[in-house]
Amino acid sequence: MISTEKYKFGSAIVLSIGLLISACGATHKNENENENEQVSSEPEVQHHIVKSPNDDREYASIVLDNDLQILLVSDPDIEKSAVALSVAVGSFQEPKEFGGLAHYLEHMLFMGTKSYPEVGGYGEFVTLNGGTQNAYTELDHTNFMVAVNNEAYDQALSRFSGFFYEALLNEEYADKERNAVHSEWTMKSPNDWVILAQLEGKTLNPEHPISQFNWGNLESLKDSGNQKLQDALLDFYNHYYSANLMKAAMISNLSIAEMKLLAKRHFSNIPNKHTPKPTINVPVATAQQLKKIVHYVPQADMKQLSLHFVIENNAHEFAVKPNGYVNYLMANEMPGTLASELRDAGYSEAVYSTYEADEYGSSGSFILYIDLTETGVKNRDKVMGAVVRYLRLLREQGVNPLYFNEIKQSLNNDFRFKEKTNDYNYAMQIAANLQHIPTEYVLSSEYEYQGFNAEAIQKVLNQLTLDNARVFYIDKAQPADIEMKYFAGKYSVQDITDENINTWRKYGTQFNLSLPRANTLMPENFDLVKTAYVEKPQLLVSEKGYTVHLGHSALFKQPKGRISFELNSGFTKISAKNHVLASLLSRALSQQLIELQSEAGAAGMGLNTSLHNGLSLTVSGFTDKQGDLVTQTLQQIHSFNISAADLDNIKASFISDIESGKKQILLNQLFPKFSEIVNLDGYSDNALLAEVDGISPADLKWFRDQLLKKANLRVFAYGNYTDEQVKALAELVLAVLPDKRDISEVYQTPTLHPLPGSIYSWKEDLDIPDVGLIDAYLTPLNSTDLAAARVLSQLIRPALFKQIRTEEQLAYAVNFFGETWRDQMLFGFYIQSPAKGLVEVHERIELFRKEFVSKLAAVTPEAFTTTVNGILVTLNQPPKNLSQEMGEFIEDWRDQEWTFDSKQRLIKELEEVTLDDVIAIYKRLQEGTEFGRVLVQMRGHNFAHKNFIELEGSETVTNVDVFHQALSN
Repeated sequence: MISTEKYKFGSAIVLSIGLLISACGATHKNENENENEQVSSEPEVQHHIVKSPNDDREYASIVLDNDLQILLVSDPDIEKSAVALSVAVGSFQEPKEFGGLAHYLEHMLFMGTKSYPEVGGYGEFVTLNGGTQNAYTELDHTNFMVAVNNEAYDQALSRFSGFFYEALLNEEYADKERNAVHSEWTMKSPNDWVILAQLEGKTLNPEHPISQFNWGNLESLKDSGNQKLQDALLDFYNHYYSANLMKAAMISNLSIAEMKLLAKRHFSNIPNKHTPKPTINVPVATAQQLKKIVHYVPQADMKQLSLHFVIENNAHEFAVKPNGYVNYLMANEMPGTLASELRDAGYSEAVYSTYEADEYGSSGSFILYIDLTETGVKNRDKVMGAVVRYLRLLREQGVNPLYFNEIKQSLNNDFRFKEKTNDYNYAMQIAANLQHIPTEYVLSSEYEYQGFNAEAIQKVLNQLTLDNARVFYIDKAQPADIEMKYFAGKYSVQDITDENINTWRKYGTQFNLSLPRANTLMPENFDLVKTAYVEKPQLLVSEKGYTVHLGHSALFKQPKGRISFELNSGFTKISAKNHVLASLLSRALSQQLIELQSEAGAAGMGLNTSLHNGLSLTVSGFTDKQGDLVTQTLQQIHSFNISAADLDNIKASFISDIESGKKQILLNQLFPKFSEIVNLDGYSDNALLAEVDGISPADLKWFRDQLLKKANLRVFAYGNYTDEQVKALAELVLAVLPDKRDISEVYQTPTLHPLPGSIYSWKEDLDIPDVGLIDAYLTPLNSTDLAAARVLSQLIRPALFKQIRTEEQLAYAVNFFGETWRDQMLFGFYIQSPAKGLVEVHERIELFRKEFVSKLAAVTPEAFTTTVNGILVTLNQPPKNLSQEMGEFIEDWRDQEWTFDSKQRLIKELEEVTLDDVIAIYKRLQEGTEFGRVLVQMRGHNFAHKNFIELEGSETVTNVDVFHQALSN
């Protein structure tokens, strides 16, 4: 189970860089709005559930006799059925004595019910039936979800529904799950985004529950004086887990009538205790907490300035979206805006913002983030000056119907052509949204934009002032003397003084800020091209150094498509210096193209560039103006230039990212290290850092030229294109390449092919608490082994999780994988543990592996057939959207598998695989003589006194560069 309590690592960045367009709204009113007309902030009355014109599913909302509301979604085309149930209770409702109690209860519900008491039985059932299951705890709600093959849906609902009325909550497993919650906390607590989320609450009103520790660990989840944890757990469950506080979503291939019967059968047993819906009446901030500067010293080399505003809860205004409107302007990348001016000044790498209308219950939040360059850190007062000036500009001139119409058009387009997503995630989203969105709008609220309400917008803007803000200064040099309980971060707080404000106002006059210009990339033509569908992508062009493939959708007739241009070469990988040049050029191009990316994103298109094996450019979304987007992108790449000052900032960012990587969650270090070892064109951090200082702006321009000169152009398009359109787009790229190119064969990263029986071991000490390891095995690939490996993975994972995680509490994160690694099979175990040293953890996994031989042999024919069928259902289920459909072909294209049938070959092998095949491959894995082995070990400071694992006959890799060089000789 995962907790998402204030855990914004990654998500805030991803959502905000996309301008939060997907979180804003759609419209059903006139395009022409009278700006002087008073528009209601309340949504229009609807008598049906508003859905996209592109949505062919059937919906119905029912309320059971116990007051539990369920939204039913019937989709005859799906192969897996899903359900999610949210409870309107979260961390906010925890007693102060038991921080993390809501999260702990979420974990405990999976420990068996009266009807299904076997611990781990639920997870085994879900996995056996091709399913997925999880839960999360938020500040104001807790959400549980599961998806399984259609034929297992009835039984899955029987098991799932019992969580909410007959959970055992046995004290026997209390300590085990306390350790699980503790392990989750130790795994994520070193992350700065986690710490900052806790710090934000810590610096708000101490009387508000946001100030409490809400993750849970062994110290917070224990008996407190006369109060027993077990009693608190039962009281929390018995009081809040009431049907009237629950909302659910069921998605299935069944009819609405059939789903109603299932809903009544399984969810009517949940008692209605008539518990009032929890509310928060304590103000989240008083004058004592506002108008402050919070100084935070990060764990990683993070450089950021952020402004955190407390705003009035305006969640009911979703139909006029004042927050979404302000957000659109706040982090806009158009020339003259705050983001553009700070970037042009060399002060910022990214500017983005987020908002949650009801984050604190009675109040909401609006946050502006600015990721600073090294120059920006040195000029923080100037950055603040620009921010203060831009906020004033928005308050004075920002309320304009032109922006409303632009946002409205974008949201209309998105909603009109809205595609299906994973049903598991869809059920989870609906169940959560039902807690605060009217049923009629639960599918459309993110897209509703029913009127231009200038007053509502102005009201939000008027709250974005320094008097209502807390400004976070984040970098290694910040003055901080207050230690945080349960976290490593240190901070301090000071008032924003009149002197601060005067300084910022003075510096603000240096910036010539303006509001965004109109978007020129909005699609106007939504016509579909005439195509003759073929089962796999077709080769349109095949010349030396130039190929073009085009595929058309069998299922999705939409004015959308994706086209990738790969200027392939191995030039980026031939040396550590070239690797650094590629990274610096990639960062520089990203900065140069960010305005265009932002404009494209608002218009419903994606633009991505990367430098991996050469330079890659991908354009996606509405196809109408993709030609304009490609043309402008190529112009900027061709005219690329960079100043010495900007390059210095990018170098500093590159170095910072390498150093910060050593502070990441341990699992996020294990797998990159494994890739660094087995990808033979990778280089060590030390080798890369040694090359950074000597690189000049002229070097980057030369490197750009070399990439164009050596490019083997490979084009893959999929979607709403004719042959001629794709060729024309490809020729735009071809036109910027030199006439005479130094073309090589298509370059693919060479990988380690260890000899059978060989063992390579990497050992590393880290300044984080836990230990972690990957124990991986490689052997040449054949399709029979791949099918057996897929089945083995499904059988071994729940057993491993139950034994190592649930019964023995060695780790929160433990798993097994069996998959392809280019032309090899890759098997492996991984684990991150806060409980034992590496040797002890490894010994325990080895014991599990030995014992699993007999468990595997005892698998019944029925269980084996069900497992295989579950995998086949996943592989055979129709894609949900154009991207998923294309995904079946894109990997084959990258690997030059021109038959485009790797999936079909795997399906054929799975239809013929036997339990004997699976047992045989597992025994081969246990013997190890046919496999090469790579063991990656990372030891945290809590276990620095414990030994590394020493395997007989292993070769210790101490230097990746020397290791790779030796293999190439």
